[in-house]
Amino acid sequence: MRATTSKNLFSLKQLLVEGGDSRIAPGPDAVNKYGCAVNPHTAQENLFAFGSATASTISIKALAAAQSIYKKIEAVHCDNTQYQLYENELEVVRQELKQLCDLNHQAGVDIIFAASGTDLHLIASQLFASLSLAPTVVVMVEAVETGSSVPSALSGRHFDEHTALGSAVIRGEKIAHSKQIELAQVALRRADGDSRHSQEIDDEVDILVQEAIQQNKHVLLVLTDVTKTGLISPSIATAIRLSRQYPDQLDVMVDACQFRISNASLHAYLDQQFLVAVTGSKFLTGPSFSGALFVPATQSSRLQKLAIPNALLDYSSRADWPRAWANADELRKTVNFGLLLRWVAALAELRDFRALSDTDISNFIQSFQSALLQYFQCHPQLSLLPTPRLERDALLCPPGWDSLPTIFPFVLNSTDGKHVLNREQTLAVYRKLQTEKSMHVGQPVLCGARNEVLISALRLCLSARLIVAAISENGSTAEKIIQNAMQVLDTACELASVA
Repeated sequence: MRATTSKNLFSLKQLLVEGGDSRIAPGPDAVNKYGCAVNPHTAQENLFAFGSATASTISIKALAAAQSIYKKIEAVHCDNTQYQLYENELEVVRQELKQLCDLNHQAGVDIIFAASGTDLHLIASQLFASLSLAPTVVVMVEAVETGSSVPSALSGRHFDEHTALGSAVIRGEKIAHSKQIELAQVALRRADGDSRHSQEIDDEVDILVQEAIQQNKHVLLVLTDVTKTGLISPSIATAIRLSRQYPDQLDVMVDACQFRISNASLHAYLDQQFLVAVTGSKFLTGPSFSGALFVPATQSSRLQKLAIPNALLDYSSRADWPRAWANADELRKTVNFGLLLRWVAALAELRDFRALSDTDISNFIQSFQSALLQYFQCHPQLSLLPTPRLERDALLCPPGWDSLPTIFPFVLNSTDGKHVLNREQTLAVYRKLQTEKSMHVGQPVLCGARNEVLISALRLCLSARLIVAAISENGSTAEKIIQNAMQVLDTACELASVA
């Protein structure tokens, strides 16, 4: 991916896939590795888009929003003017994101932008590792439930062949000047794919944290809300308890990159002084690669006193950081118009979603969930993965729409229902759904083994875009979305029978 200058201004559709890494580059078939195109979905195609846990194709509405900013980009012709435009427009995005998240009344909350959720993990780990001379340990859930590139980013290694600002690098190689960081990963599922009991996971996290602190190490605990298969882990209660028990030796970042949390939950996390990482490309269905890190007031004051780690120089522009952070002046004044345009597109989706009432959102999710549960009970060729209740009671805020699941992971069984399709067979079904049927579900996620055969789960997902369509349009649209979900599952059964 290349950084954009006045000498190589691209078209809007080119810019939408710039300023990230190879994961969003379109291939010969004009789609990226997630199967998403730059050309927008039609209204009908949108109603078969159940893959938001992975990625989504841009909507017509979002593309129009990006087009309005692109016209401003076209009008400037020198590097200095381009940077001023980038800085100003990204600040507009920052302020509107705060407004849509109802944060204007929370003084001191800052937002750092980055090309992706993976980049946010790199930024957070390098910042916290700079707070102390002590070695840093990151405790996280297993990468299969978050992202395959996340461990590299957290440990200060390049996770692609190009950085967000266009530098060519070697994947897996240590980033120059990156802080030395140790990783400890915790499995969330048993060998057969069933979820481990939350207390068992919390006990393991407890042991890892205590061992690190006894060795005089600093701990960054990553709480994931929610994972690829819709789990919260470790428990919020455990994260709060540990942060209070070790206030000087442990910090918490919430990996909410799916952005399947309500404003109330976001506020409650920030009140705990937890950093919160989100993206505009999962639940919101903006184009892939748009990250934002919410930094609460106390943490902002701490982190502004640091020198920006040199490891971030090829990943972050000065304008991506809050204007008040004088330490960010060490970063280059370069533009990443792709990041800006993707966030503008994502905000177009978030704007419409925030206009809905919590009650209406919850009612539709419950209707969708009820229909799905009935379907799975009648179709032994598909099995829902066991998923615990979304437990956020420790945040002490009233339960909202985000207490309901919007990711439904399932495995494919043989026609007689006696054995589970293996990983390769599931991947084949996933690809055929996309390429032959124009039906999108979440990418297969490895979830253990049955009879020593690796298996993966597909994921049927609700998104902000689908929920807006279900509620804002007439009642028949909500029913149509539910019927389309059943049709996707029917087609998955048919494809599985010949896999």
